[in-house]
Amino acid sequence: MRKVMVCLRSPMRQLTALLLLTGCLTTFGRCAAETPRSTSELIRRLEAGERQNIVVYGTSLTAGGGWVSQLTNQLNADYPGQISWSNGALSGKASNSGLARLPERVLAHNPDAVFIEFATNDAFIAYDEGDIDAGITPSQARANLLAMVEQVRAQNPAAQIVLQTMNPAWDAPNGNGSGSKRPLLEQYFQVYREVASEKGLLLIDNYPVWQTLRANSLDEFSQRVADGVHPDATGYQRYVTPAIRYALGAEMGLTLLVDVETGRTAMINQSEDARELIGYTISSPSGSLLPDWDSLAGQALAGWSEANPTPANLSELNATGSAAIAAGGLHDLGHAWDETMPLDLSFRYQTTDGTNHTGAVVYTTDKPALGRSLGDYNSDGVVNAADYTVWRDTLGKTGFNLVADGDGNLNVDESDLEVWASHYGLTLRPSTNTLEVPEPATALLLCVALARRCSEPYRSTLVGYTIR
Repeated sequence: MRKVMVCLRSPMRQLTALLLLTGCLTTFGRCAAETPRSTSELIRRLEAGERQNIVVYGTSLTAGGGWVSQLTNQLNADYPGQISWSNGALSGKASNSGLARLPERVLAHNPDAVFIEFATNDAFIAYDEGDIDAGITPSQARANLLAMVEQVRAQNPAAQIVLQTMNPAWDAPNGNGSGSKRPLLEQYFQVYREVASEKGLLLIDNYPVWQTLRANSLDEFSQRVADGVHPDATGYQRYVTPAIRYALGAEMGLTLLVDVETGRTAMINQSEDARELIGYTISSPSGSLLPDWDSLAGQALAGWSEANPTPANLSELNATGSAAIAAGGLHDLGHAWDETMPLDLSFRYQTTDGTNHTGAVVYTTDKPALGRSLGDYNSDGVVNAADYTVWRDTLGKTGFNLVADGDGNLNVDESDLEVWASHYGLTLRPSTNTLEVPEPATALLLCVALARRCSEPYRSTLVGYTIR
């Protein structure tokens, strides 16, 4: 078996290559995604120089949560003098209080963006009888959340609303019984997922990542959430704040995405400019890495060599050239992390100017984060005809969390069809590199999609084929 990298500089060459694939050749391979950097409306307005009023609203997880100060410091550094922050959170309160006090705690600040989380206390069953927040059911939590969203939108239809699920609660040694007093917490977090999907809101789903940490490394989880419900600053810095920044589309440089359900990893360029990469290292003190990952050398990128990979370190170097990752570009590294092991990864990389960088690590269960930009719109691990159906059925929709928004522009349009077409057949399942040959009917759709581009300006696309 050998791998060959081909630079298809024109749409007509892409079409020719596709015809070869669907005609008589048995070929396999993979592609590096090239998509525009996806940014939220909040970040787009900040990058345009607009001033923004941001309100964070929720429980004590927001009132004193380290993610607030961390995000504040980072966005203030990126956009000095542009942001006014207001923390309207209500420690010990749930969404009945949140809705009642929304006018004074949120609307009074005329927000351009609002972060909301009340599910952790909505699930709390030990409020005193007669307390305004006692006995909130999932359906009442949903009604309260919808009412808050509608009131914010009524005041400012352009306001960016961000919903968050938070960490699990557990019965810590302090005797507070934080977990036992929230027996249905997952149901309340599900309300946030459903409302975000229905209303086209940005959702940052922290809960599954914390659950994975708890399952894989109970000691680390117990240390980070020592009192049973409130993470410490280190926990937020490792598992929450990078995910918030990534979801917003903030400037992060080259970032390592890690799917905690499958162990798939990818490098994505969260910056405005291309990054010329000449080396990188992923490290794990616990030895959770897989040395047979899909390295750049293994993908036949010229000049790249693996540097003695071990479960503790995966490194590659390029002694003769570099790999350019475009702004918003994503490069899949396959199954590089054992999803049953601790979440202890670090990521470093070196660029052609000789600078060594510490890249962010974002843990996620958001399949679109790793699959959508490759055209896997139904998140089944394979880019095939079923993903075309998802695209067709959602064509014309706008907003966040659109499963078929392959280029991240908050619209399902023809450019997302091209993302799907350019990756058709790619298998994204862990430890798998095979690319299925398209069926004739689907191949025709691909040819039509690519043929439309023949009159457009050329754009270089790097495609890797494995010939068996």
